[in-house]
Amino acid sequence: MTTTRRAEPFRYTLNPPIAASLEILSVNGQSLPLKPAQIDLIDISKSGCRVRTELNLHASTHAMRILLHVRLNDEPRTYSGEIRWQEELEPPHHHYGLHLELTDEEKEGLNVELREMAAFRRIIVK
Repeated sequence: MTTTRRAEPFRYTLNPPIAASLEILSVNGQSLPLKPAQIDLIDISKSGCRVRTELNLHASTHAMRILLHVRLNDEPRTYSGEIRWQEELEPPHHHYGLHLELTDEEKEGLNVELREMAAFRRIIVK
């Protein structure tokens, strides 16, 4: 697992967090047929997000490929990526940093949805 410093101009904090689900596709390159776990989406940007769950995935010692399933506005979306970091910031919840691998089209669609949410004050720009 790599640690990175994001260099993006905006991160959108969801107020309140949005219920979503996280599906683990593989751990250390081994495919896993797991059911999606319920999570809270705390913040999001064009290349990543922070989520919270009571599950301890031990992501600091394993490389994990994931699918994030979320409904920001009207349409459900699925984004692929990987877990970059894990911290227990508010026990018993673990926070995870996800790197999202979005196409240019997905990035633009996400931007549109985030601007709509900002207009309705459902997110805070940080």
